[in-house]
Amino acid sequence: MNFLFLSIEDLNDFIEPLGGHPEVRTPNIARLAARAAMFERAYATAPACSPARAAALFGQAPWRTGIYANGHDWRMVHKTGRRLSLVGHMRDAGFATIGAGKIFHLARAGIDPDEWDQYFAAGHRRHPPTSALARAGEFGPNLDYGPAESDEPQYDERNAKRIMAEMTRGADGRFWALGLFRPHLPCIVPRRFFDLYPEEVALPPGMPGPLDMEDGRELAAVPAEARRFVIRHIGEKIHLAREHNAFLRAYLASISYADWLVGRVLDRLEDQGLLDSTIIVLWSDHGFQVGEKLAFTKFTLWERALRIPMMVAGPGIVPRRIGQPVTNMDLFPTLLALAGARPKQETDGRDLSALLAGEPEDAEAAALAVWGLFPSPEGEDALAVTARTRRHRFTRYWQGGEELYDHDADPFERRNLLARPIVGRLAHAGLRARLAARLPAPLAKPLPLKSREERLALREG
Repeated sequence: MNFLFLSIEDLNDFIEPLGGHPEVRTPNIARLAARAAMFERAYATAPACSPARAAALFGQAPWRTGIYANGHDWRMVHKTGRRLSLVGHMRDAGFATIGAGKIFHLARAGIDPDEWDQYFAAGHRRHPPTSALARAGEFGPNLDYGPAESDEPQYDERNAKRIMAEMTRGADGRFWALGLFRPHLPCIVPRRFFDLYPEEVALPPGMPGPLDMEDGRELAAVPAEARRFVIRHIGEKIHLAREHNAFLRAYLASISYADWLVGRVLDRLEDQGLLDSTIIVLWSDHGFQVGEKLAFTKFTLWERALRIPMMVAGPGIVPRRIGQPVTNMDLFPTLLALAGARPKQETDGRDLSALLAGEPEDAEAAALAVWGLFPSPEGEDALAVTARTRRHRFTRYWQGGEELYDHDADPFERRNLLARPIVGRLAHAGLRARLAARLPAPLAKPLPLKSREERLALREG
């Protein structure tokens, strides 16, 4: 048996099987979903790369480890050389571990060499300013978007080619890991992927109308702490420049670029006769916002920043759609169970292998997540936590602000049932109490944010 661990950075529910955007083109992810157990309610444990990937790869929650932000390196908690990650466990279980691209945060700088038989990460190539905002000097290269000047192979394509070269007929006992960076910003991909979409694309479902950063009604019903999570300068510049459509179209094109690479990898497995002997796991670290509730990128505890694609296909997996809320942290114990391995450390994720084999769902399950301000201007641990059940999302912020949404009636979280705290708490007392009891506790203190020099020294060590 082989494993293909396929992560896609910053991919929200804008894929055909989840229906997050009406115009998205992801035929290859759709064909994988058709033969997979697909989780319809899969979520990140944190809306940022480092904490979400650390939770998925080590099976421990941010509220246990204190890894909450991108400035928190997993080495501060999980010692290198002990093979504590999913990759290290797989190598100890006898699998040859072969990786390419962004698996851990920071790609090559974020790996433990002792865990890999082979690892490759192509270098990023800097694009010239592409969007109107980048050309005007309003956005730097990391926020840029638009069609690439040439069709030369990009970072993701070079990494995909490298991992595909290792997929050869008769391969057995392989753990292949491929991390695709797109649709992460900068959303610059070949023009042919922009040509899949009309010049004017549809707004994301849940946006009441064209982006208007001056519309105070958008955030009037959420606590003040929640509003502090919204990175306003991105949206304000996009709004003033009338670039929202261009930004959204670039994100959709980048998703289709990632989907094209997924298709190439699936074709390679099929051509080499490996499709039926390989367990394929496709997942994302967290979601992405493109103007919903005036928010862009991630870094909030709202649905679109947390909901992710997550699916598993292969021998012994029953193809179906699963509605039970799960998190990407559940991948660690689940994949170890499928490989016949046992975790060396305590885990907070749930083993979903019985679900993958067709067992009944847990109707009471909840997906938990955390986010905060790092550092907080007030000097306190400014952490917020959320619980997502099949029907509801309940969120509590560090100063006591709360949100409660009924997803059956309000799938885009437009109406906070606790917007009027006293009235809302009286009207929903029982529900609020049940959901509050699901919130993660206790919360570990955030790790100290290291300086850039300290982080570089830590990685080199």
